Amino acid sequence: MKRIITVIILALMATAGRATDLRTLFISMPDSITPTLTKSDRMDFLDYMDSGMKASARNKLGGESVMTRFEENMLSIQTSRSGRMDMLLLRKGKDETLICIIRTVTAKYDDSRLSFFTEDWRPVPTEQFIELPSIDDYLTKEALKNDSIDDFMKRSMLRLQSIVPVDGALEFRYTSLDDLGQDADKYRNWFKPTPIRYTWNGKKFKRK
Repeated sequence: MKRIITVIILALMATAGRATDLRTLFISMPDSITPTLTKSDRMDFLDYMDSGMKASARNKLGGESVMTRFEENMLSIQTSRSGRMDMLLLRKGKDETLICIIRTVTAKYDDSRLSFFTEDWRPVPTEQFIELPSIDDYLTKEALKNDSIDDFMKRSMLRLQSIVPVDGALEFRYTSLDDLGQDADKYRNWFKPTPIRYTWNGKKFKRK
């Protein structure tokens, strides 16, 4: 019955105008964004959550996916043992909502990808809303002045970052240092100890 009511609400909102609440946008999300989960799976997450149960579903790979967080403007799903998806709603003015999707894959280190969409799930260029940090942004002034910096840049070919939503902000960390193996410790103190933090100002993410 809950599922029938949800479908009716979706239909009504589609005819009345754009949907701006997280629940409705999550259900209407294209399957291409989370290929291992179907619309039915996403509805199951919400049904279980509403019933006070563990919000989980069997994904297309045969594993378990779990919704680990659901708030007014944000949700997180552990899509697999090595995958996570975060979804944030960002308000632009009075009537417009921007959808921010973070997809993270974890192997030896986290690798996150950031995407933005309109309310009807049309992709929007990321650079319109954020200037992503470069490796120089993670390094200390001492590291940038070190004679070995060029060698480090050549050896650290990967440029991976983790992106974590925290209290309406985004925190970035450089995660590919361990690709250097045993030499990683030699360079670890070159990196700033705190993440790079961006906050939403109503138009774009600005670095603090």
